[in-house]
Amino acid sequence: FPNARGKLLRGMLHRPARKRKGAPGVIFFHGFTGDRMESHWIFIKCARALAKEGIASLRFDFYGSGESEGNFREATLQSEIADARAAVRFMQRQKGIDPARLGLCGLSLGGSVAACVAQASRAKALVLWSAVAHPAILQQLSKKLGKPAPNHPGDFEYDARHISARFLKDAAKVNPLAAIRRFTKPTRIIHPGKDETVPRSHAGDFLQASGAGIKQKVVIPGADHTFTSIAWESAVIGLTVEWFRRYL
Repeated sequence: FPNARGKLLRGMLHRPARKRKGAPGVIFFHGFTGDRMESHWIFIKCARALAKEGIASLRFDFYGSGESEGNFREATLQSEIADARAAVRFMQRQKGIDPARLGLCGLSLGGSVAACVAQASRAKALVLWSAVAHPAILQQLSKKLGKPAPNHPGDFEYDARHISARFLKDAAKVNPLAAIRRFTKPTRIIHPGKDETVPRSHAGDFLQASGAGIKQKVVIPGADHTFTSIAWESAVIGLTVEWFRRYL
């Protein structure tokens, strides 16, 4: 499906095995330098678990990531937010999916994206995994984990990806906490107990800022940033499916 600039985004739509009229749906937003499968295929596993409960879902690659068009160096957090809106519009048009019963789930920087589009998307529920409340953190993470990109002052290379100075500068202008204050639907914030990338304080900031009447923060003890163990993965998927089953 096209984004706002007419560039092609690619994804995977999961539908429940048992057909029903007006199934609820969930849209996944991957993290910084991630893709629509995410680490140890956790998005795929969660999508399949949702389908077993009668909930459809869409996993897609942001512009410049995965199989979508573009180069990662051309992307910004603002362009990812625009891509997220395009994904919501695409999902709302799908036959057999109720456009009024959509949930959003974002991992890491994808959590920032989810928070930023939740209210305008009229989402019915929101789940954040290891979410970034302060995108300015990308600047220090790029310096810590990356290395200067050759022939491009201010740019970084990380995980064989070219991260532009523009991405880092523009990301610092995005305020997910201000956005989530306007979202009043059920919100569950899931954070690892030992996140080496995004401090646990980000989860607390999201909880405090959220305008939701029903909101909850859950910490997975000992877990790393992407919940890299069978037990941690099972816990976060179970908590996510249960939330969407209850509120969509």
